[in-house]
Amino acid sequence: MTTLSTSRGRSALAVSIVFTCLATAIVLVRVYTRAILVKQMGADDYTILVALAFSWVFFGLFVGEVYHGMGEHYDLIPQAIYKMQMLCFWASVPIYQSSLITTKMSILLQYRRVFSTPKMRLACNLLIAFLAVYGTWTIVSAWANCVPLAKFWDPTVPGFCFNKEALWFSNSAIHILTDILILVYPMPVLRSLQLPKRQKFALMGVFALGGFVLITSILRLKSLAVISNSTDPTYDNVGAAEWSAIECNVAIICASLPSTRAFLSNLLPHIFSTGSNGYRSRTTRPSRTGRSHLTGTITNTQVQASVIGGRDDRDYDLDKLSPSEASFRASEKYSEAKDGFSGIKVTTFVTQESISQQVTNDETGSTKDLVHKHSF
Repeated sequence: MTTLSTSRGRSALAVSIVFTCLATAIVLVRVYTRAILVKQMGADDYTILVALAFSWVFFGLFVGEVYHGMGEHYDLIPQAIYKMQMLCFWASVPIYQSSLITTKMSILLQYRRVFSTPKMRLACNLLIAFLAVYGTWTIVSAWANCVPLAKFWDPTVPGFCFNKEALWFSNSAIHILTDILILVYPMPVLRSLQLPKRQKFALMGVFALGGFVLITSILRLKSLAVISNSTDPTYDNVGAAEWSAIECNVAIICASLPSTRAFLSNLLPHIFSTGSNGYRSRTTRPSRTGRSHLTGTITNTQVQASVIGGRDDRDYDLDKLSPSEASFRASEKYSEAKDGFSGIKVTTFVTQESISQQVTNDETGSTKDLVHKHSF
């Protein structure tokens, strides 16, 4: 009964390793993008680093649980090993809550930085304040779940404990509610931006990544129901621990992906660069002039189309995109793209000449046009 004693424990640990390492990689890309490429590290970036640190502490406690027999039946675990597993379990709950709370605060700080509208900033500040109060409660209630603390891992100790089912499910319900609020917060602002539909929907899709966190929070409820009513906690805790690791790391990933756009645009420009950055086009309206001294009309049509190639590598998708500034920024970026042009410029001239001759038709009174076109 020592290292990684059960296949259930090893499987859950493998899942935790994958998601923790993936979250770490995405955060490193985010920090590189914000600190090196964009050179605009903000409070949201530092907060996500704190969330990642909590995630790694949670992973270490996860290893401790598996090392001490998580996934094995309670009757087969010596009392000393069981106590160590429950100690790791007790410590992991507030660390999990701390990781989730700081990740959500990072997302809201990012919203407050990106969207400069007063209403949005007020809404973010209110939810940040709520998360601060709620987060304090969840962490304190998790640490002091039982009084004295030893009763958590030794039911024979005199004292009392909070109802685990009521506490865990109420906390999960509030997490789901805040997930929904964070998901819908930016949508009205994004919908009001003066941007092309394709770019607008792309931005909405990026900010809607938080929906994956909501899904994992809901899926975790089943495992909570199992462990909260379990008579074999060492065996039944695997599912809850695994989904907790998935949830807090998916939250970190979804919070960090929007800030990696500049890096991905440099790495894969044809896939991740914004369409409005790649090419600018300008077209002059057709001009019609002249009437002949003959019986018909001569029309000269000239069309000039210009395509300017160039890229803007700045992370402007996550700059302040308030509705009042959107149109100004669009024109400003077009001007910068022209001034800093280094790419392909294609100009097309089309000249169309037509001679229309009036022919009288006694029956219908219609006019028949004889058109001669020349394209160059």
